[in-house]
Amino acid sequence: MTQDSNNDFGKLFEAGLNKLTTTIRTGQRVRGVVSMIGKSTVFVDLGTRTDGFLDRKDMLDKNGELTVKVGDSIDAFCMGWTDEGVKLALRMSGDAVDSSIEDAYNAGMPVEGKVTAERKGGFTVQVANSEAFCPFSQMDARGVKKEPAEYIGARFSFAITEYGEEGRNIVLSRRRLLEKDAAKKRDELKEHLAIGDVVDGVVTKIMPFGAFVDIGGVEGMVHVSEMGWNRGLKPEEVVSEGQAVQVKVLDIDWGDPASDKRERLAFSIKQIEQHPWERLAENEAYAVGSKRQGKVTRLADFGAFIELEPGIEGLAHISQLGAEGHVNHPSEVVKEGDMVEVTLLDVDIERRRIGLCIGEPNVKGEKAAELTHEEAAAVEMVNAGERLDGEVESVKPFGIFIKLPNGQTGLLHISQTGLAGGGNMQVRALYKAYPLHSKVQVIIREVTGNRISLTLPETMEQEQARATVTDLKDGQGATFGSLGDVFGGLKL
Repeated sequence: MTQDSNNDFGKLFEAGLNKLTTTIRTGQRVRGVVSMIGKSTVFVDLGTRTDGFLDRKDMLDKNGELTVKVGDSIDAFCMGWTDEGVKLALRMSGDAVDSSIEDAYNAGMPVEGKVTAERKGGFTVQVANSEAFCPFSQMDARGVKKEPAEYIGARFSFAITEYGEEGRNIVLSRRRLLEKDAAKKRDELKEHLAIGDVVDGVVTKIMPFGAFVDIGGVEGMVHVSEMGWNRGLKPEEVVSEGQAVQVKVLDIDWGDPASDKRERLAFSIKQIEQHPWERLAENEAYAVGSKRQGKVTRLADFGAFIELEPGIEGLAHISQLGAEGHVNHPSEVVKEGDMVEVTLLDVDIERRRIGLCIGEPNVKGEKAAELTHEEAAAVEMVNAGERLDGEVESVKPFGIFIKLPNGQTGLLHISQTGLAGGGNMQVRALYKAYPLHSKVQVIIREVTGNRISLTLPETMEQEQARATVTDLKDGQGATFGSLGDVFGGLKL
């Protein structure tokens, strides 16, 4: 290497040193890159002549797994200088001195506190030797409903939203940290989440049409039709709020902040498992002539539908209900909810039909009864939540009758179309929007007996969006207002 090369290298090295930060104040927020992970310490390159370090245990999740790897960027706070380097922390621990609370407030540093009591409007939280106040609305994420007693005695990290009167007036928010963490996780999901992924989540809200599930920073919906293979499920029969579930991602729309369009994610619980019919061919229990126990799920004029397992129904025709003599209606022999023993007369996997008789067949080798066109259509009855292409059959002042692929007719009520007005104006608007014999995509909203209620995909999306709207907007402000403004001069 030449002398000139040595000089150039020396200049570059000195220039690099000059760019390094040489002063970091206690309480200052810093950003660095994880450079090494030891048995008890995580080392962080801060761009200074001395590395930062923090306790490895601070980087573990609730399962004891590390949340960072070498090369990750992290934000932390300077707790002071030692011979080993810059002592870092993700938050101020509960044993911090009171004089550091104001430093944490000025630096935007989280603090650890213990919820000690419920009080008017919120909770008393012990932070070091100081008592602080956390409003009810700031103790947890939006939409989370718990009894106040569930928080008492617990330790959490809080953001300090107000510090005054030399520490006698301290207001905290846990929700702000939760939302910040959720936003970070959302960004990670936006980068990596894909249709078809199976992820863990928690049920946050149950609605008549389904349940909302948080998968870590983002909520999506499991429509009731995606909760199980059974017919006629109700969301509350499958899940409960706070329940941990696994879901399969069916659709992802991250929305558009510029147009205020919210993200929409669609999940499925049932599709994690193989459809019951897809494993039927290899199941000897479904061989013709086999006997099984089943539950009567619904009655039609021509027979009884019997569930053999979730997602698999068979039909016992009225002529094969096992009763002696003529039967006018299946209700003379069985009722919904009855458990009965049946014999499999015919199994058509391609058409997903099973012919049954209750008890023993009348004659050896008896076949399932032939169905009329109307009976076959009823067998293929649609399920709530299905998305189908239909044809406009007729238009009435109250809505549109739409013929479905299986031959049945459903009603798209005027209230589901989004068309305003009344009287003749409304009918003309319906005719214009839905010409006779035109094709329209609909979602089965509800099936009650032979009545099928329909809705539009966009109407369903609007209902889901309304269900997720919450109040208590922060407006991205740096504070939640003064204590005097919010609590009428209440002193801490």
